[in-house]
Amino acid sequence: MGDEATRPLSGEQALDNGSDAQSNDTHTSPGRPRLSKRSIYIGGAAVLGVLALGIGAVVVIDQVTRVSVPDLEQQTVAEATSMLEGLDLTMVVRTEASFCEDGELATELCVVASQTPGRDERIHGDEWVTLEVVPSAVSAPSMEGMTFDEAVAAGAEVALEVRPADISDNVVDGHGDWKVVSQSEEGTLDAGSSIKVTLERPLVDARAVIGATVQGAVDALTADGFQPVVASDPGGTHDPAWVVAATDPEIIDGKLPVASRVTLTWGVKLPNVVGMTDLAAKSALSNTKVTVDGSTSSSQLVALQEPAAGTVVEPGSTVTITLEPPSTVYEVVSDGSRGTITWVPPNSYSISQAGDAPLPWRMSWPTASGYRNFNAQVMDGTTVTCNIYVNGQLLKTATSTGRYAVVSCG
Repeated sequence: MGDEATRPLSGEQALDNGSDAQSNDTHTSPGRPRLSKRSIYIGGAAVLGVLALGIGAVVVIDQVTRVSVPDLEQQTVAEATSMLEGLDLTMVVRTEASFCEDGELATELCVVASQTPGRDERIHGDEWVTLEVVPSAVSAPSMEGMTFDEAVAAGAEVALEVRPADISDNVVDGHGDWKVVSQSEEGTLDAGSSIKVTLERPLVDARAVIGATVQGAVDALTADGFQPVVASDPGGTHDPAWVVAATDPEIIDGKLPVASRVTLTWGVKLPNVVGMTDLAAKSALSNTKVTVDGSTSSSQLVALQEPAAGTVVEPGSTVTITLEPPSTVYEVVSDGSRGTITWVPPNSYSISQAGDAPLPWRMSWPTASGYRNFNAQVMDGTTVTCNIYVNGQLLKTATSTGRYAVVSCG
C-alpha cells in the first residue's frame, strides 16, 4: 500500500480524478452546472451549421425568385412587350424618335437597339427592363401616277407621311384626286419619315394678261381663283404704262393650273414720242421708268425712237431717240396765189426779197437760233398769214386781211 501511495498517476487517471474532483465540486456547489469543452465545441458547430443552412436557404430562395432577362435587341416593341409580360417583368421604353412615342404603328415598326439589364442577367420581378428603341427601316413605295389620296394610303401602310411639296395644294378642293408626278424620297427610309410629292394640277381657263396693266392683271387673275404675285412690285399707284410682260407659269392656250400661284413680271409699255420735242419726249419716257439716250434737252423734234412705241421693256431699259436736225422756217399762207415777200435770214442782217412769189411760200435754215423779221403782201387775195417755226414749233404768227394786205412776223 505504501508503493501505491507514492506512484505517480497516469494522464488518464489524472483526468478521471479531475472529473471526480469536478463531480465532487458539483455535488458541493448546487445551481452552477459546468459544461465540458467538448460540449461547447459541439454546440458552436451546431449553431454555425444552422446559420449556414439559413444563408444557403436565403440564397437559394433569392435565385429561385429571380428570372433571366431575354435577348430583346432587334425585337419589335410588340415582341419585346410580349416576351417580358410572359416573365412578369415590366419594361420602360426610351426613344428620341417621335414616331416611336406616339406613332400608330410604333409597336410594330420600332425595334430595340439596346437593353438594360443585358441578356441573361437575372433580376427580380419588381425590377424594370429599360429599352432604347429606334424606328425600323421601311421601303418607300413608288407613288408616281397615283392620286394623292392613293399615295397617302400607300405611305400609311409602312408608316410614312405623304404630303404635297406645294403646301398651297392642301387648301384647294379636290386635290386628293390630283396625280403624283414626282416624289422627294425613294428606297429605304426610317419608319415615321415624310415624303413630299409634286402634284399635277388640272388646267382651267385663264384670261390673257400679257400687255394688261399690272393692276388689271392682278384683279383679273384673282377673280378667276388664281394667286397673282407681282415680281419686284414697283409699289405705289401703278402707272398705266406698267404692264405685264410675262407670267410664271406661262398661260398656254388660255389655260393655267387650277388655283395656282402666278408670278407676274412687269415691264414698261413705251409711249409714242415721235414728233414730240426733245424735252417733251424725255419727260414722257422718264415717267415710265426707262432711261433716255440721245436727248440734248432741246426743242428739236424726235424723228425716231428705238424700241418702237408699244414695245414692252424691262424697267430701267434704255430708249434711244433720234432728233430732227435743228431748223428755222419762215412761212406765208394766203387765200391768194401770189405775193411779195421780204425777209432777213437767221443770224444775218442781209435783206432778201421775192416778188410775185407763188403762195404758200416756205423757206428753212439748219439752225434753231437767231431768227429775224420778215413780211409779206398778198397781191390777189384778201387774207395773208406769216409763221416762224423753230425746230418744228410755231414761235411767231400774224394775220392780216383786206385787198393787198400786208403782214409782219419777227
